[in-house]
Amino acid sequence: MNLKQARKRRALATVITSAIMMTAVTVMGGAGVVWSQTSLNSQQIEMNDTVDDYLNKINESMMFEYVYCNSDPCETIIVVITNVGNLGVDISEIKFYDKVSGFSKVQSLSKGQIMPDGSISVVVDDTSFQFYDVLDVSASTTRGNIIQTQIHT
Repeated sequence: MNLKQARKRRALATVITSAIMMTAVTVMGGAGVVWSQTSLNSQQIEMNDTVDDYLNKINESMMFEYVYCNSDPCETIIVVITNVGNLGVDISEIKFYDKVSGFSKVQSLSKGQIMPDGSISVVVDDTSFQFYDVLDVSASTTRGNIIQTQIHT
């Protein structure tokens, strides 16, 4: 093999190697752009969901309409909660407790949904209610909001 043929092959190898390297860099750069765009889109969706959840929690508004004993001695408490906001509310539980003695009664609700300007009435029976003069009452929503009041039994 003479010197001219070796130079021609070396020049051809340089061009092919450069083309392969440019293709690899282009493919890797394109993959990086696609990955970053996908990651950015998923983070944006997650951020929007988080903001919506916080706004919904802020816009929840409810109040105790009535909390009273239905009998004397108090063995049944009737709780009426009204949604005064413009967003539906889902009450998950109502809790009765006495801070001094540690008494606690939790009434879980499976159908505690209240539409705007609507109300829900919950009847809670427990013979232990008669042993307390004052009970704290709290209602919790599925979003984590809590309202509280007291009842004199």
